[in-house]
Amino acid sequence: MKKALVVFIAGLTILLGALCWEYILDRHAGEDWVRDFEKRLHDKEAEAESLLKQFRDSVNIDEYVWEEDIVFVGFRNKKVFFWTNEIIGMDGLYDGLNTGDNFIKINNAFYEVRKKVYGDNEYFALLHIKDNYPYDNEYVKNRFGKFLGVDIENADNIIVRRFAQGGEWEIKTKEGKPLFYVQHSENFKDRSVNYLIITFYLLFFISLFYVYNLLLTSASSFRMQLLYITGFILFLLLLRYTMIENQFPGSVYRLSLFDGTLMAGRTVTSIGDLMLSAFSIVQVLYISFSALKVNYQSPKVRRIRYVIMVGLIVLAAVYMFTWTYAISSLIGHTDVHLNIARVVNVGLPSIVAFVAIIMGGVGLIIIIDGAVYILKNLLPLKIVLETVVVVMGFLAFLCMLWDMDSFFWGSLFVLVNFILFAVNRYAVNRDMQRSIFILTMSLLSVYIVLTAKKYEQYRELTQRAAYATELIEERDRNFEKKLVEIDEQINDSEVIADLVANYNEEFLRLCLTNDLLDLNGYNYISDITLCRQDDSLRVGVAAQLHCCNDYFGDIINWHGERLGKTNFYFINDFDGYVSYIGRFEFGEVILYLSFDSAKDSEGSGYPQILSRESIEGIDIIYPYSYAKYRDGQLIFSSGEFNYYRSFNSFGEYHGNIAIVEKDHYSHMVIPVNESGGLVMSLSDSIFSLYYVNILYVFFVCILLSSYGLFFSRDHKINYRRGTLKSRIKNSIVSLIFVLFFILTALSIYLNTKSFEDRHRSKATELLKYVNKELEALECVEYTECQDILNVLTNMSEILMIDINIYSQKGMLVATSRPEIFTAGFAGYLVDAEALKSIVDDGSMSFVKEKHIGELNYMSVYMPLVLENNKSYILNVPYFTQNDELNLDIVIMVIIAVNIAIVVMVLAFILSGVVAERVTKPLQLVNDKLKQMRIGGKNEKIVYNRRDEVGSLVKEYNNMVEKLEESVSQLAKSERESAWREMARQIAHEIKNPLTPMKLNIQFMLRSLQIEDPDEFKKRFKDVSTVLIEQIDNMASIASAFSDFAKIPVSQKEVFDISEMVRNCATLFEMNVDYLECNIIPGVRVLADKEQVHRVIVNVLQNAVQSIPEDRKGELRIRTDKVGQNVVIRIRDNGVGIPAEIREKIFEPNFTTKTSGMGLGLAISRRIMESMGGIIDFMSLDVGTEFFIVLRYTDGIERVE
Repeated sequence: MKKALVVFIAGLTILLGALCWEYILDRHAGEDWVRDFEKRLHDKEAEAESLLKQFRDSVNIDEYVWEEDIVFVGFRNKKVFFWTNEIIGMDGLYDGLNTGDNFIKINNAFYEVRKKVYGDNEYFALLHIKDNYPYDNEYVKNRFGKFLGVDIENADNIIVRRFAQGGEWEIKTKEGKPLFYVQHSENFKDRSVNYLIITFYLLFFISLFYVYNLLLTSASSFRMQLLYITGFILFLLLLRYTMIENQFPGSVYRLSLFDGTLMAGRTVTSIGDLMLSAFSIVQVLYISFSALKVNYQSPKVRRIRYVIMVGLIVLAAVYMFTWTYAISSLIGHTDVHLNIARVVNVGLPSIVAFVAIIMGGVGLIIIIDGAVYILKNLLPLKIVLETVVVVMGFLAFLCMLWDMDSFFWGSLFVLVNFILFAVNRYAVNRDMQRSIFILTMSLLSVYIVLTAKKYEQYRELTQRAAYATELIEERDRNFEKKLVEIDEQINDSEVIADLVANYNEEFLRLCLTNDLLDLNGYNYISDITLCRQDDSLRVGVAAQLHCCNDYFGDIINWHGERLGKTNFYFINDFDGYVSYIGRFEFGEVILYLSFDSAKDSEGSGYPQILSRESIEGIDIIYPYSYAKYRDGQLIFSSGEFNYYRSFNSFGEYHGNIAIVEKDHYSHMVIPVNESGGLVMSLSDSIFSLYYVNILYVFFVCILLSSYGLFFSRDHKINYRRGTLKSRIKNSIVSLIFVLFFILTALSIYLNTKSFEDRHRSKATELLKYVNKELEALECVEYTECQDILNVLTNMSEILMIDINIYSQKGMLVATSRPEIFTAGFAGYLVDAEALKSIVDDGSMSFVKEKHIGELNYMSVYMPLVLENNKSYILNVPYFTQNDELNLDIVIMVIIAVNIAIVVMVLAFILSGVVAERVTKPLQLVNDKLKQMRIGGKNEKIVYNRRDEVGSLVKEYNNMVEKLEESVSQLAKSERESAWREMARQIAHEIKNPLTPMKLNIQFMLRSLQIEDPDEFKKRFKDVSTVLIEQIDNMASIASAFSDFAKIPVSQKEVFDISEMVRNCATLFEMNVDYLECNIIPGVRVLADKEQVHRVIVNVLQNAVQSIPEDRKGELRIRTDKVGQNVVIRIRDNGVGIPAEIREKIFEPNFTTKTSGMGLGLAISRRIMESMGGIIDFMSLDVGTEFFIVLRYTDGIERVE
């Protein structure tokens, strides 16, 4: 109890210290963040200044290691001649840098400008502060400069302004000049983590369970334990509720693992909270079941033993239902992937969730094992099995009746495990228990994987249906925001109103195209139509003539859905395209603006950067393919699956949603109208490796239970005690793990390099082809020959690549994708290293890894020499490499990791087999040595192998032979010695009564001379009395030696030892002044009742006789149940037993009393040993305490 209090106070001290520390830090969190932000900026300013001081007339780009976020650029006579990053290349760069403003925007980023001038050379250092892209998508995300330490999650939540608007923090240069202002938005998430504080919180949390364990183990009674259990559970629930509701402590909840997720209108506990809860539950269950002190012989307990049995079974069932629901909730309301074996999309949250689910399953096994352990002490196996089958069978039937499929299989899982653990506890020997334990872990692994797969497949189908709903609706929410802006601008523009009213279509097109209809990134084709009352319009391939207003009016009336209060309509006719029509009336003339989505066939790369496709909406975490069918024919498809042209290829369906398995894909066929539909497809490979996760779960289960989780109650097995077998197993597993880890890492590295080299060669060959096509041209500069744009565009569409051409000075002269440069995603300058390699060093090719936003790619450069000998630098950004290389690496990692886990599981199993085979002969020798007895039958070991163990066995066999020979000689010597000692003792004991008998007979002979008959009779009577007394004494001596010589034959029976001890104590109640009896009622043992009574009476009699007459006699008797034994303790306050004679106290004929022959304790020890019991003593300063140990029984054992 004191130890628990000390640990709790220490933990509480750590908690209070951590809270105070965190409070102090949080109080100044904003100021500290700004201070750290400014310090980082000032450090980079100093670094940039230091480099600027080293620049003179020229700069060798190879002399320095340039950081991406610190860009250096040099001008000579206002013309750029040196740069370290091409991203800053833009029109008017020099003028922009010389405005005198230290904070400017270049393309799509803000920079701090620092300048140094050396003669005609002007050098600028540009420190990247923050990106400012016009939109976000999967690849375009704003970032701060890496040196500022702002994570990408908060990049958009930190607002950067040139001028103050109130509430911002001012950021100054290292010289103290104002530079810009920053402000945190309401969505800002402080990710500053103090891991030392988190460590303190973790120590406090773990200390709670340590204190709980100390309290339970030190509790004096089961009732007190129940009080502790209830109190701790309530305290833990209150603690976890406070943590979750208040996101407390902040240091912990700033971790990304503790981010809550809101999906489908429900708040799902964070992955970190799930892990903490699972850990808490498992610890409480394990500690509680391990430390329970139940008096199974108590009448109260035995009266309610059937209620206890049903309650434990129901507890396991309720836990199973809760655990299964937690799995479904976790998968259904988060985007974690539990298909760990597939590796793809598996991050830290998925791994933590995976382990948390396994811990929950281990908790269920702890409940079942603990329940069986308790029931074993209360009820026979047959009753337990029958009750489990009835209760769990009934629950399974209800689950099947109510169509609760998962809970049905869960009920069967609990039933099977109850049966296995019951057989394990009741009927199986220790050697088989490990096998059953492995079997239960295997069943748990299979159940977890099957349950997780079922719910993840259900989540996938739900998400597929939701995504299909969006596709059927054919709307673009992101583009609709643009239409709202266009609507406002058209309604507010007097110029457009005049052009429409005057029917000036040519100038109207120029006005709208240049000012309003900038659709870069939206992937829409726009059309402008002016209609008067009698105007006609030719439509379609056949150019049929339609009334202009009627044509558009019919489309809007039949398929249109107005976008709010705007003049735009969404056209829902399921034709595979997203279409919108705007209708604006200006007097008698109506302006129609139509927008139709273009097919997304431009490939990867720059189109992905330029796409304004919204990243909001449903978070699609599966790689779907889909196709749209109209009138039974394919009208649109997207994704990897090559769809059939006919809708009937998916089979006949009757207007309902159907799942069709075909061509290794799962197809969700959704009818849209009578002759069309949508097909959503997902590759079977997504779930193909799911069953491999069984090995992962099994591996984690073994790790969690490797310290003997399910054996500690009975066998005290400690897996960390360092046995030879465990050392062999650990050595084999560790060696295989290290070697396989090294080989796997080396394989991944070498294969990655091989893949990269292969893609480099492929990109170079592609660039050579482009070079060969372009070198025949006479002009490639757009300013001189604008047709080059068409040439590059056509070649780009055919080869699915983008092409850039730079001059020998590094300036862009032509490109197949001008919008990437005009939009500021790329600069007009060539990569500086490529320029030096191609122009200065004369290299024939140069390859460099680059990125735009989050899109990584391989950029290949090559000299281009036209037939007129003009030289340029040809560049192809090779985007295909990124996807293909990632796919190759992912496939390789999947294979390597899954092979690794298979090898680890096999290593674990085989290491046990190898260790067993190696140590089995040693264990056999150990067992034989334990069984070796002097005078017993010691068997030799048969071992035919000639190895180290064979030598050991040979020596053991020789020792057995020598021992048998020595035992034979010793036995002969002991027999002779025993006979001599026995004869001496018998002679001594018989001699004592013979002497007075001889003297009395001599006295009687002398009495014959007396003539007085009365005197003679009197003397004869006295002598006869003495002779009879001595003869009785001799008979008693003979009986005592006869009893000692007899071998007691035990007649075992089950009886109440508590009642016997109480009755024996009553016999001596009048012989002592104080008698204390602390006897547990109803304790039963299996022994010889008469002989046990004889031993107890003998010990009590010795205890009473050891008390001096001048001392108040005290006698204390108590019984204890220790494990499977009953201990009877008899303590007196007598003279005690001196240390020098304690070893002789159980020897025959040894006594400390003035009377008696010293055979009582010797006979008592022989009686106890014949019954498998123990009798021993402990002599204290005052008195002696004897203890008698007998085997406890519940009365069920059958006496053989």
